[in-house]
This record gives sequence, C-alpha cells and structure tokens, in this order.
Amino acid sequence: MRNVILIIFACILSHCNTPVKEKNIPEHNVENVKKDTLQQLFSYWNLVDVEHPMTGDVAFKDNNGHYEPGITFVADSVIVENPKGEIRYGRFILKGNMITVNYDNGEKGSYEILQLDTAKLKLKRKAHKETSTLTYSATDSYWPDANTHPFTKINFAWTMKPSKPETEIQIKKRLKDCVLFYNYYFIGFINDNAKKIDFNFLPSCFNWYTGGIFLQSETKLDHKWINCFYSPEQAFEARTMVDKALAKKYNWDTTQTNWLKQTAPVLLQIRDSL
Repeated sequence: MRNVILIIFACILSHCNTPVKEKNIPEHNVENVKKDTLQQLFSYWNLVDVEHPMTGDVAFKDNNGHYEPGITFVADSVIVENPKGEIRYGRFILKGNMITVNYDNGEKGSYEILQLDTAKLKLKRKAHKETSTLTYSATDSYWPDANTHPFTKINFAWTMKPSKPETEIQIKKRLKDCVLFYNYYFIGFINDNAKKIDFNFLPSCFNWYTGGIFLQSETKLDHKWINCFYSPEQAFEARTMVDKALAKKYNWDTTQTNWLKQTAPVLLQIRDSL
C-alpha cells in the first residue's frame, strides 16, 4: 500500500483546511495576451489546500516517487486531473462560473469557480454526493493550443507503463515523445513569461541548467521515469539512447538571455537526433 502523507490523512479525519504522433510546434505569439476566464484555465494548477478531500486530492509517495495533485484544462474542452498523481481525464463545459464534467470512466461532476486570478484558482467541487473546496496555486504556464498541451492523452502517453516488453523502435519512440513533452512543457511557461519552471514530481531523466541539459546518473535515475518503461532494464536502455544523443552538438542561441527560450528549441533538436 502506498505511503500516504500522514498530515493529509489527519486533515481528512478532521475536515480541516489542508494544505504519439510527432509534430512540429506552431509559432505562438501569446505573451502579454489578456485572457478570458476559459483561457486562464489553460495553465497547470497545483493543489495547495482542500476542505473535505477525496482520494484524488491526497499527496503520496510510493517506491516510484512522489505524486502530487493538480489540475489543468485543455483548449479542446478536455479536463486533466492530477497528471502528477492519479490521473483522470474527462470533458468539460464552462458556463459562467460553472464547470460541468463528464469523465472518461462515465462518472459526472461539477466545479464552481470561486476565485480565479494570476496567482490562485479556488473551486467548489461536487462529486459522489460530496462537496469539497479546493485551492490551487498558479505555475505561470499557458497552453492556448490543445495540440501542444503536454498533458493531453497523446502527448502524455509516454508515461503510461506498457503491458509487455517493447522493441528498440518502440523504446526510442517513447523516449522521443518524452523529449517532445518537455519541449511543449517549456513552451507553456514561455507563453506566460515565466522566470522559472516547475519540474516537481514529473518523470524525467534530465538535470536542467542554464545553457545545458544533462543526464541523471544511473544511481540517481528518477524512479517515476523508470516506471514509464516495461522494466528497469528497458529504462536503462532508453537512458543509453539519451546519453548518446546528449553527446552530440546542438545549436544553442547564446544571445538568448531567457534560458527557457534557449532550451526549448534544443529539445526539438535532441528529439530529431534520436
């Protein structure tokens, strides 16, 4: 059984407040755009506080790493709950401040927007005859295009553990989709003029530095990233592919002072070199 963070369970008992396809990236000119309510939702929001939490609202860790609840909405009316935890997809409709949701598993739910600004999203959720109030913090990210939203089913499919061993070609495809995911992820933070980027609890084999991308050592390779492959052996096979790719020379824009804008194009070069 997973090791659930005890403080969250304590608050559940007391009901207190607690904290695929490869494609090119289209050019976006979305910086400083004034966003309406729907567009403001096209960010990644971290859950920081909840009244009357349900199972999906609980942060936990197991042998594969840490999992944190969050939420994001996609421009094609898709809702993605907890990409960094117990992920759940559905379709949503926004009318005024009300969001109705039909989940892919047949369940239904709704959210009422209580507060939405550049720093905070506060929602009242109704599901399973239970009402919860959830408070999320912003991450300075914005994906106006559903095709390049990193957490859609197709763009996040590389994290889903396969049911049988994969061929070298399939492992490389999973790896290329991983790199493309991070390109899309960077683009979202660039779109919102972010000065920093939140990598917490995402499966990754990379260490990020200004002007450089480095590979995690074999002894410190992220368990969540390993678990995206059929076996540790296949994950280390993928790591070897990355190691060879990172040994190549890439075109870094040394005149670019924003390291996010400098890194995103290099990720595409790495993907294409695999």
